[in-house]
Amino acid sequence: MAVHAYVLIRCEGGKMKQVVEQLRKKEHVVRANTVFGDYDIICRIKVSEMPSSFSVLRLEEVVVDEIQKIKGVLNTNTHIVTSMDPHLDQK
Repeated sequence: MAVHAYVLIRCEGGKMKQVVEQLRKKEHVVRANTVFGDYDIICRIKVSEMPSSFSVLRLEEVVVDEIQKIKGVLNTNTHIVTSMDPHLDQK
C-alpha cells in the first residue's frame, strides 16, 4: 500500500518561492502550496506501494534526503495520512 503524508515546511526568509518550485520537481511530491501561518509550505507526498514497513522507511528517506536538503528549508513536520478521500489520489 502506498504511504501518503503531508509535510509542513518552514523556509528561510524570502526563499518560499524557490523552495516550492524545487518541491514541485520532486518525483514523490503530489502537491506543494505556499500558505500563511506557522509554516510556509504544505506539500503532500506519496511513496510507492511497498510492504508497509518499507514504505515508512522510504518516506523517511524522501523527507530527510530530498525535502530537508533543499536550500532554504529550515525544518519540516511530517504527518502520515491514515485515511484519504480516494477522489484526491490522482497521482
